[in-house]
Amino acid sequence: MSRGYTTTTLLCFCALSFIFGRFIQEIPGLPQTKSGFTQSGSASKASRRQAIEKVAEQQVRLSQDGKPQAPGRRQFASFEDAMASTAAVQRAPPVQPGQSGNDFYSSQPLQIISWYPRIILFPGFIDEERCAHFIKLAKARLAPSALALRKTEEDQETEDVRTSQGTFMSRYDDPAGVISWIEEKAAQLTGLPVSHGEPFNVLRYQLGQHYDSHYDIFEPESYGPQSSQRMATILFYLSDVEEGGETVFPLEGQYGMERLQASGFNFKSCVGGYQYKPRRGDALMFYSMHPNGTFDKHALHGGCPVVKGEKWVATKWLRDKCFSLPCM
Repeated sequence: MSRGYTTTTLLCFCALSFIFGRFIQEIPGLPQTKSGFTQSGSASKASRRQAIEKVAEQQVRLSQDGKPQAPGRRQFASFEDAMASTAAVQRAPPVQPGQSGNDFYSSQPLQIISWYPRIILFPGFIDEERCAHFIKLAKARLAPSALALRKTEEDQETEDVRTSQGTFMSRYDDPAGVISWIEEKAAQLTGLPVSHGEPFNVLRYQLGQHYDSHYDIFEPESYGPQSSQRMATILFYLSDVEEGGETVFPLEGQYGMERLQASGFNFKSCVGGYQYKPRRGDALMFYSMHPNGTFDKHALHGGCPVVKGEKWVATKWLRDKCFSLPCM
């Protein structure tokens, strides 16, 4: 015997079917037909399941410190990985390079800290493992840090100017290739060839140790004739410092030179100017020369005393001419 339905019942069924269909449409990632309705069949069921699993995975994904991530947030191992995933790079991939160029993009955030002198911060330049490796290599080679003396200076006069311990290291001292990796990355980001860099001067500052404010450039009137000059410096911070140990630029700012001209300027002071607090993995680059090749006296800088903990930093001086073979 057939079963009859009233008009009201049929209308209710139609309304419920419409609402259910609209609900199914809203599942993220579900493929749509041109009319906007969901596709039918096994493909629709599989897509629906994948969409639900994707949402669930995003909601429970945990970061390295165990805290829940925001839905849809991805973790990247490097700045390069993050950049490669962007739509902008996918729309405009690297072009065909010249004979000595790269077929890939280099990616590194940077912050202009100052124009007087030109100071650039590269955050997270070196990862934690490479920092630890560099420190381990240098620790066995440390000796009291030395100074380049002016023509009129004696050793006794400069005993309290630089009190750290240090060593010089090149890529040939590291079979693991970490030092080479740092040099190559720096060359990619600065456009200054590896061959223009001096060996790394790796320094350890312990409690109370410091470096009075000084210049990296060698003025001919004070140091005699120079075949080339240190045009820029990169400070690679290999450790955090609990307290103290800042890198100070006492003459930073457009009118910073007025401080030097004032009477009683103290080269040991860490008051005034700009101070950078060391942060493991960061690289701080500053120029000692203007673009026209003249000396930028705003580039006076020093290392403030360590108050707590210790400070590890690797200094890379970059010359205006080739310093080591093979030259580029």
